[in-house]
Amino acid sequence: MSKPTSKDSSFRERFKSLLGIGPRINTKQAECKPAELIITGEILKDLNVECGLHNRIKTIGQVCDLARTRKFEEHAVEAVWQAVDDLISDDHSEARHAVLQLMKAIIQGQGERLGPIRAHFFHVIKDYPVNGDLLERLEVFKALTENGKDITYLEEDLSSFVLKWLDIGLSAEFLEVLVNLVKFNSCYLDLIVAQIVHKICVLCNLTTVPTDIEVSLQVLDAVVCYNSLPSESLPGFIITLCRTVNVKEFCESCWKLMRKVLGTHLGHSAIYTMCRIMEDKVHTDDAALLRGAVFFVGMALWGAHRLLTLKSTPTSVLPSFYKGMTSANAVVSYEIVLSITRLIKKYGKELQVVTWEQLLDIIERLLQQIQTLGSQELTIIVHELLTTIEELYEQNDYHGPQERLFTLIEKCSDKRPEISVLTLVSYRAQSIHPAKHCWIQNLQKLMEKFFRNENRSTIRKKTLDVLSFVLSINRQLYEEELIEAIVIPQLGHIADDKDHMVRRLASQLLVDLAEDCNTPQFNNLLDIIEKVVNRPLIDPPVVEAVESDFLYESPLEDVKTAVLGLLEILQTKLYSLPASHASRAYELLISHIQSHYQQMYTSSIASSIRLKVFNFFLHLRVDSLFRIGVPNKERIVRFSPYCLCGSSESEKRSSEKKGQGTVSPPAGSPAAAQSTTIRMGYLPFSLAFAALLQCLEHETDWKVLKLVLDKLSELLKYKGLILTSPCSIDQLCTALCTMVTDRQLAERLRNTPDGFSRTDVQLAVVPVLTVITSYHIYLDQPRQREFVHCLDTGLIYRCAKQCVVTLTMCIIEMPDIMVKLLPGIILKLTHISATLTMAIPMLEFLSTLVRLPPLYANFVAEQYVSVFAISLPYTNPFKFNQYIVSLAHHVIAMWFIRCRLVFRKDFVRYITKGLRSNALLPFEDTHEPSSFRARSTSLNERPLKRFCFNAFKFLFLPPPHPTRLFFFLCWCLFPSLHLSGNPIPGL
Repeated sequence: MSKPTSKDSSFRERFKSLLGIGPRINTKQAECKPAELIITGEILKDLNVECGLHNRIKTIGQVCDLARTRKFEEHAVEAVWQAVDDLISDDHSEARHAVLQLMKAIIQGQGERLGPIRAHFFHVIKDYPVNGDLLERLEVFKALTENGKDITYLEEDLSSFVLKWLDIGLSAEFLEVLVNLVKFNSCYLDLIVAQIVHKICVLCNLTTVPTDIEVSLQVLDAVVCYNSLPSESLPGFIITLCRTVNVKEFCESCWKLMRKVLGTHLGHSAIYTMCRIMEDKVHTDDAALLRGAVFFVGMALWGAHRLLTLKSTPTSVLPSFYKGMTSANAVVSYEIVLSITRLIKKYGKELQVVTWEQLLDIIERLLQQIQTLGSQELTIIVHELLTTIEELYEQNDYHGPQERLFTLIEKCSDKRPEISVLTLVSYRAQSIHPAKHCWIQNLQKLMEKFFRNENRSTIRKKTLDVLSFVLSINRQLYEEELIEAIVIPQLGHIADDKDHMVRRLASQLLVDLAEDCNTPQFNNLLDIIEKVVNRPLIDPPVVEAVESDFLYESPLEDVKTAVLGLLEILQTKLYSLPASHASRAYELLISHIQSHYQQMYTSSIASSIRLKVFNFFLHLRVDSLFRIGVPNKERIVRFSPYCLCGSSESEKRSSEKKGQGTVSPPAGSPAAAQSTTIRMGYLPFSLAFAALLQCLEHETDWKVLKLVLDKLSELLKYKGLILTSPCSIDQLCTALCTMVTDRQLAERLRNTPDGFSRTDVQLAVVPVLTVITSYHIYLDQPRQREFVHCLDTGLIYRCAKQCVVTLTMCIIEMPDIMVKLLPGIILKLTHISATLTMAIPMLEFLSTLVRLPPLYANFVAEQYVSVFAISLPYTNPFKFNQYIVSLAHHVIAMWFIRCRLVFRKDFVRYITKGLRSNALLPFEDTHEPSSFRARSTSLNERPLKRFCFNAFKFLFLPPPHPTRLFFFLCWCLFPSLHLSGNPIPGL
């Protein structure tokens, strides 16, 4: 019976063990369990006090090795400790350290068997009799608590130990243990959390060792995460983090820790605490603290990882930012700028007026601090903040006070970028209109600050645009006030301005203003324009090097603008009162052009100016009433009702001839309705004519000279324009003749086309000489002789055709001069080849001359032979057309008829020979009928024969043997004439 009972009981125990009900038997452990170490009496004797200190320390070391690797028998730990207990109070540190090492070894090797002895060991290191050995004691404590995780049997005295150790051994090693104590045993430290936080904050604020700071933050993080941060510890906690966040290595960890605190029930209290820190005068000079507070508040409320649980608005904390700037500190101000920049960029569109007012208060103080601190980094970031606000304004998302914003920008406008100041000027321009109080004074301040005292070209040009716009819309009512108060004071010295682009725009503004100005201020405007016009037209050498660049604007463009503006002013003032305005503009233009040749300006700008001015002068016209006129865009000449060509003295003389009265404007003009006498203006063309003479004598630009020569011939047709003023035709003639005969002129000219030569100049000059022949009565005898000699010289050049045409006019207009010079001229004409180009001018010259007998009354046989020599080559019907050939026969016949009878017999042989070589031989050499020969057939034979017979019979009957001479000449001239197929009788 006993056997089955034992089996049942063992089975039951196994079953319970399987279910976990009974004690579990580890068979392997039981089998592999090592034998316990027995502490023998000898070991205890070696540890006892009777042995020497050296032997005891040596034995303790051996026991330490055994304690780490072997399990002691029961109560062996107590026996060993009792043997070495006295050494803990020994004066020798080596002995104490040996005992502490033994304790550590026993704890590490026998830990699960110690039981209540753990409390004894804890009290040993807690109530250590000596103040030293902190590191060794801490190592024992770490081993005893498994680095702060296990506090079995230590719970009651743990808090007092921690407090005591915070006072005597606050180190990074202890703080690492403290982190685990808080994490795993925080409930036993509730009563001392505030003290722990305080001690840690003090350490963190005082130390500069990165390890200490890092571990301190870990302790504070453990307190926040695994315990509850006492409210009384919050200020110190906040201050610590605000200072520590300035350390670059711990910035992120501090923010994470602060974010955890702000996420608790203390979040709003923390925000309030930081705002109090910024406002407290005690912390005014603590830059690190203030910077940290600004950083945390900004990041928490509107940063990238803001806490949605916080309900504080920017409006509630920005006043604290403002007070935090009481003491100027670049670091604090820099952080404030960063924070509010982040706020504006992220939530600027949502901010209300109150918030913007606070932001502008801060910006205003920042601008003040920039001037005192002189920090370049702060200056840059503040201006970037203003730029951010301006971008909101441009997008119409700025809801703050605009006037105050631009007032702040204006205070620092000299440091602002150009685009910012342009926006400011545009804003100020919106309030400059008559509906605003002191608007003219506001415009004056704007011009003073952003034009006269500004150096940046773009801003000054923008200010001029504003002035131009204000003038354009208000000039009808306020023109005189604006000119007197703004234009003249601000632009009076524009000619001396160093910025050529500003000078150009200002000149254009003055021109536009003067063009429609009819008040006495016109003369003041013209005085300013005159200063610009009188600037020297000499480009700097560096400028000439880059003149080919199309983006380049010459520094002399302002002068060109002013001069072209004077042309527009003159063209406008011709048709408005008072006429003295037109006279003043005209005189300025003349004076300017004269200065070109006095100063010998040769720049491209100067040439372009002369081109425009001369083109205007050469298009001036007068009517029968001597009223000046110019063509409009449609090329229709409109004459001025107020301006006359000529001087006032000549007008007085003409008025006296007409009797009493004044010249009245045309019907329908504004002046016609006036009952008062209109004072006429006089524009003597002699001034422009003198400028044209200077051009002909001194011009070096071919484009300008070519324009003047081309247009001058048309201008000279209007004699009323030339003769109403004392225009020297003699000087004009001399200048033109010099140009024809000057061999070096072509070399002095520039801007000439390829292949340019002296002949091109002559071709342009001779047409003008042709027109001058109509002014022969205004040329004295020497000048007329010089004129004809000039034409005679031109006969050997390509301009010979025009010279012959002009000589043709001279024989009609100036017969007294030509009668002496004709023999030489005709002789020179014989040297000209018979070409199609020269045919008509040459034959017309001879045809005209033959009708003026007084001119060739003294001709001898040589001159007549020269005439026939000139004419005979043109009788070739194969080389010249029918008109030329017919005209040549006509000229030969007319000169033969007009020559003396004694010469005729000799001339017949010469003419016959000439006709045979030019007109007859080609007919005999060819068998092809031609149109010219067909017209000489029998259809026309009888009328022509009858005409020739009657004509020559009439001419040759008086001399002896007239019939024979007549038939001989007929045969020579018309060999093809026959009567019914038979030769003429008598031949």
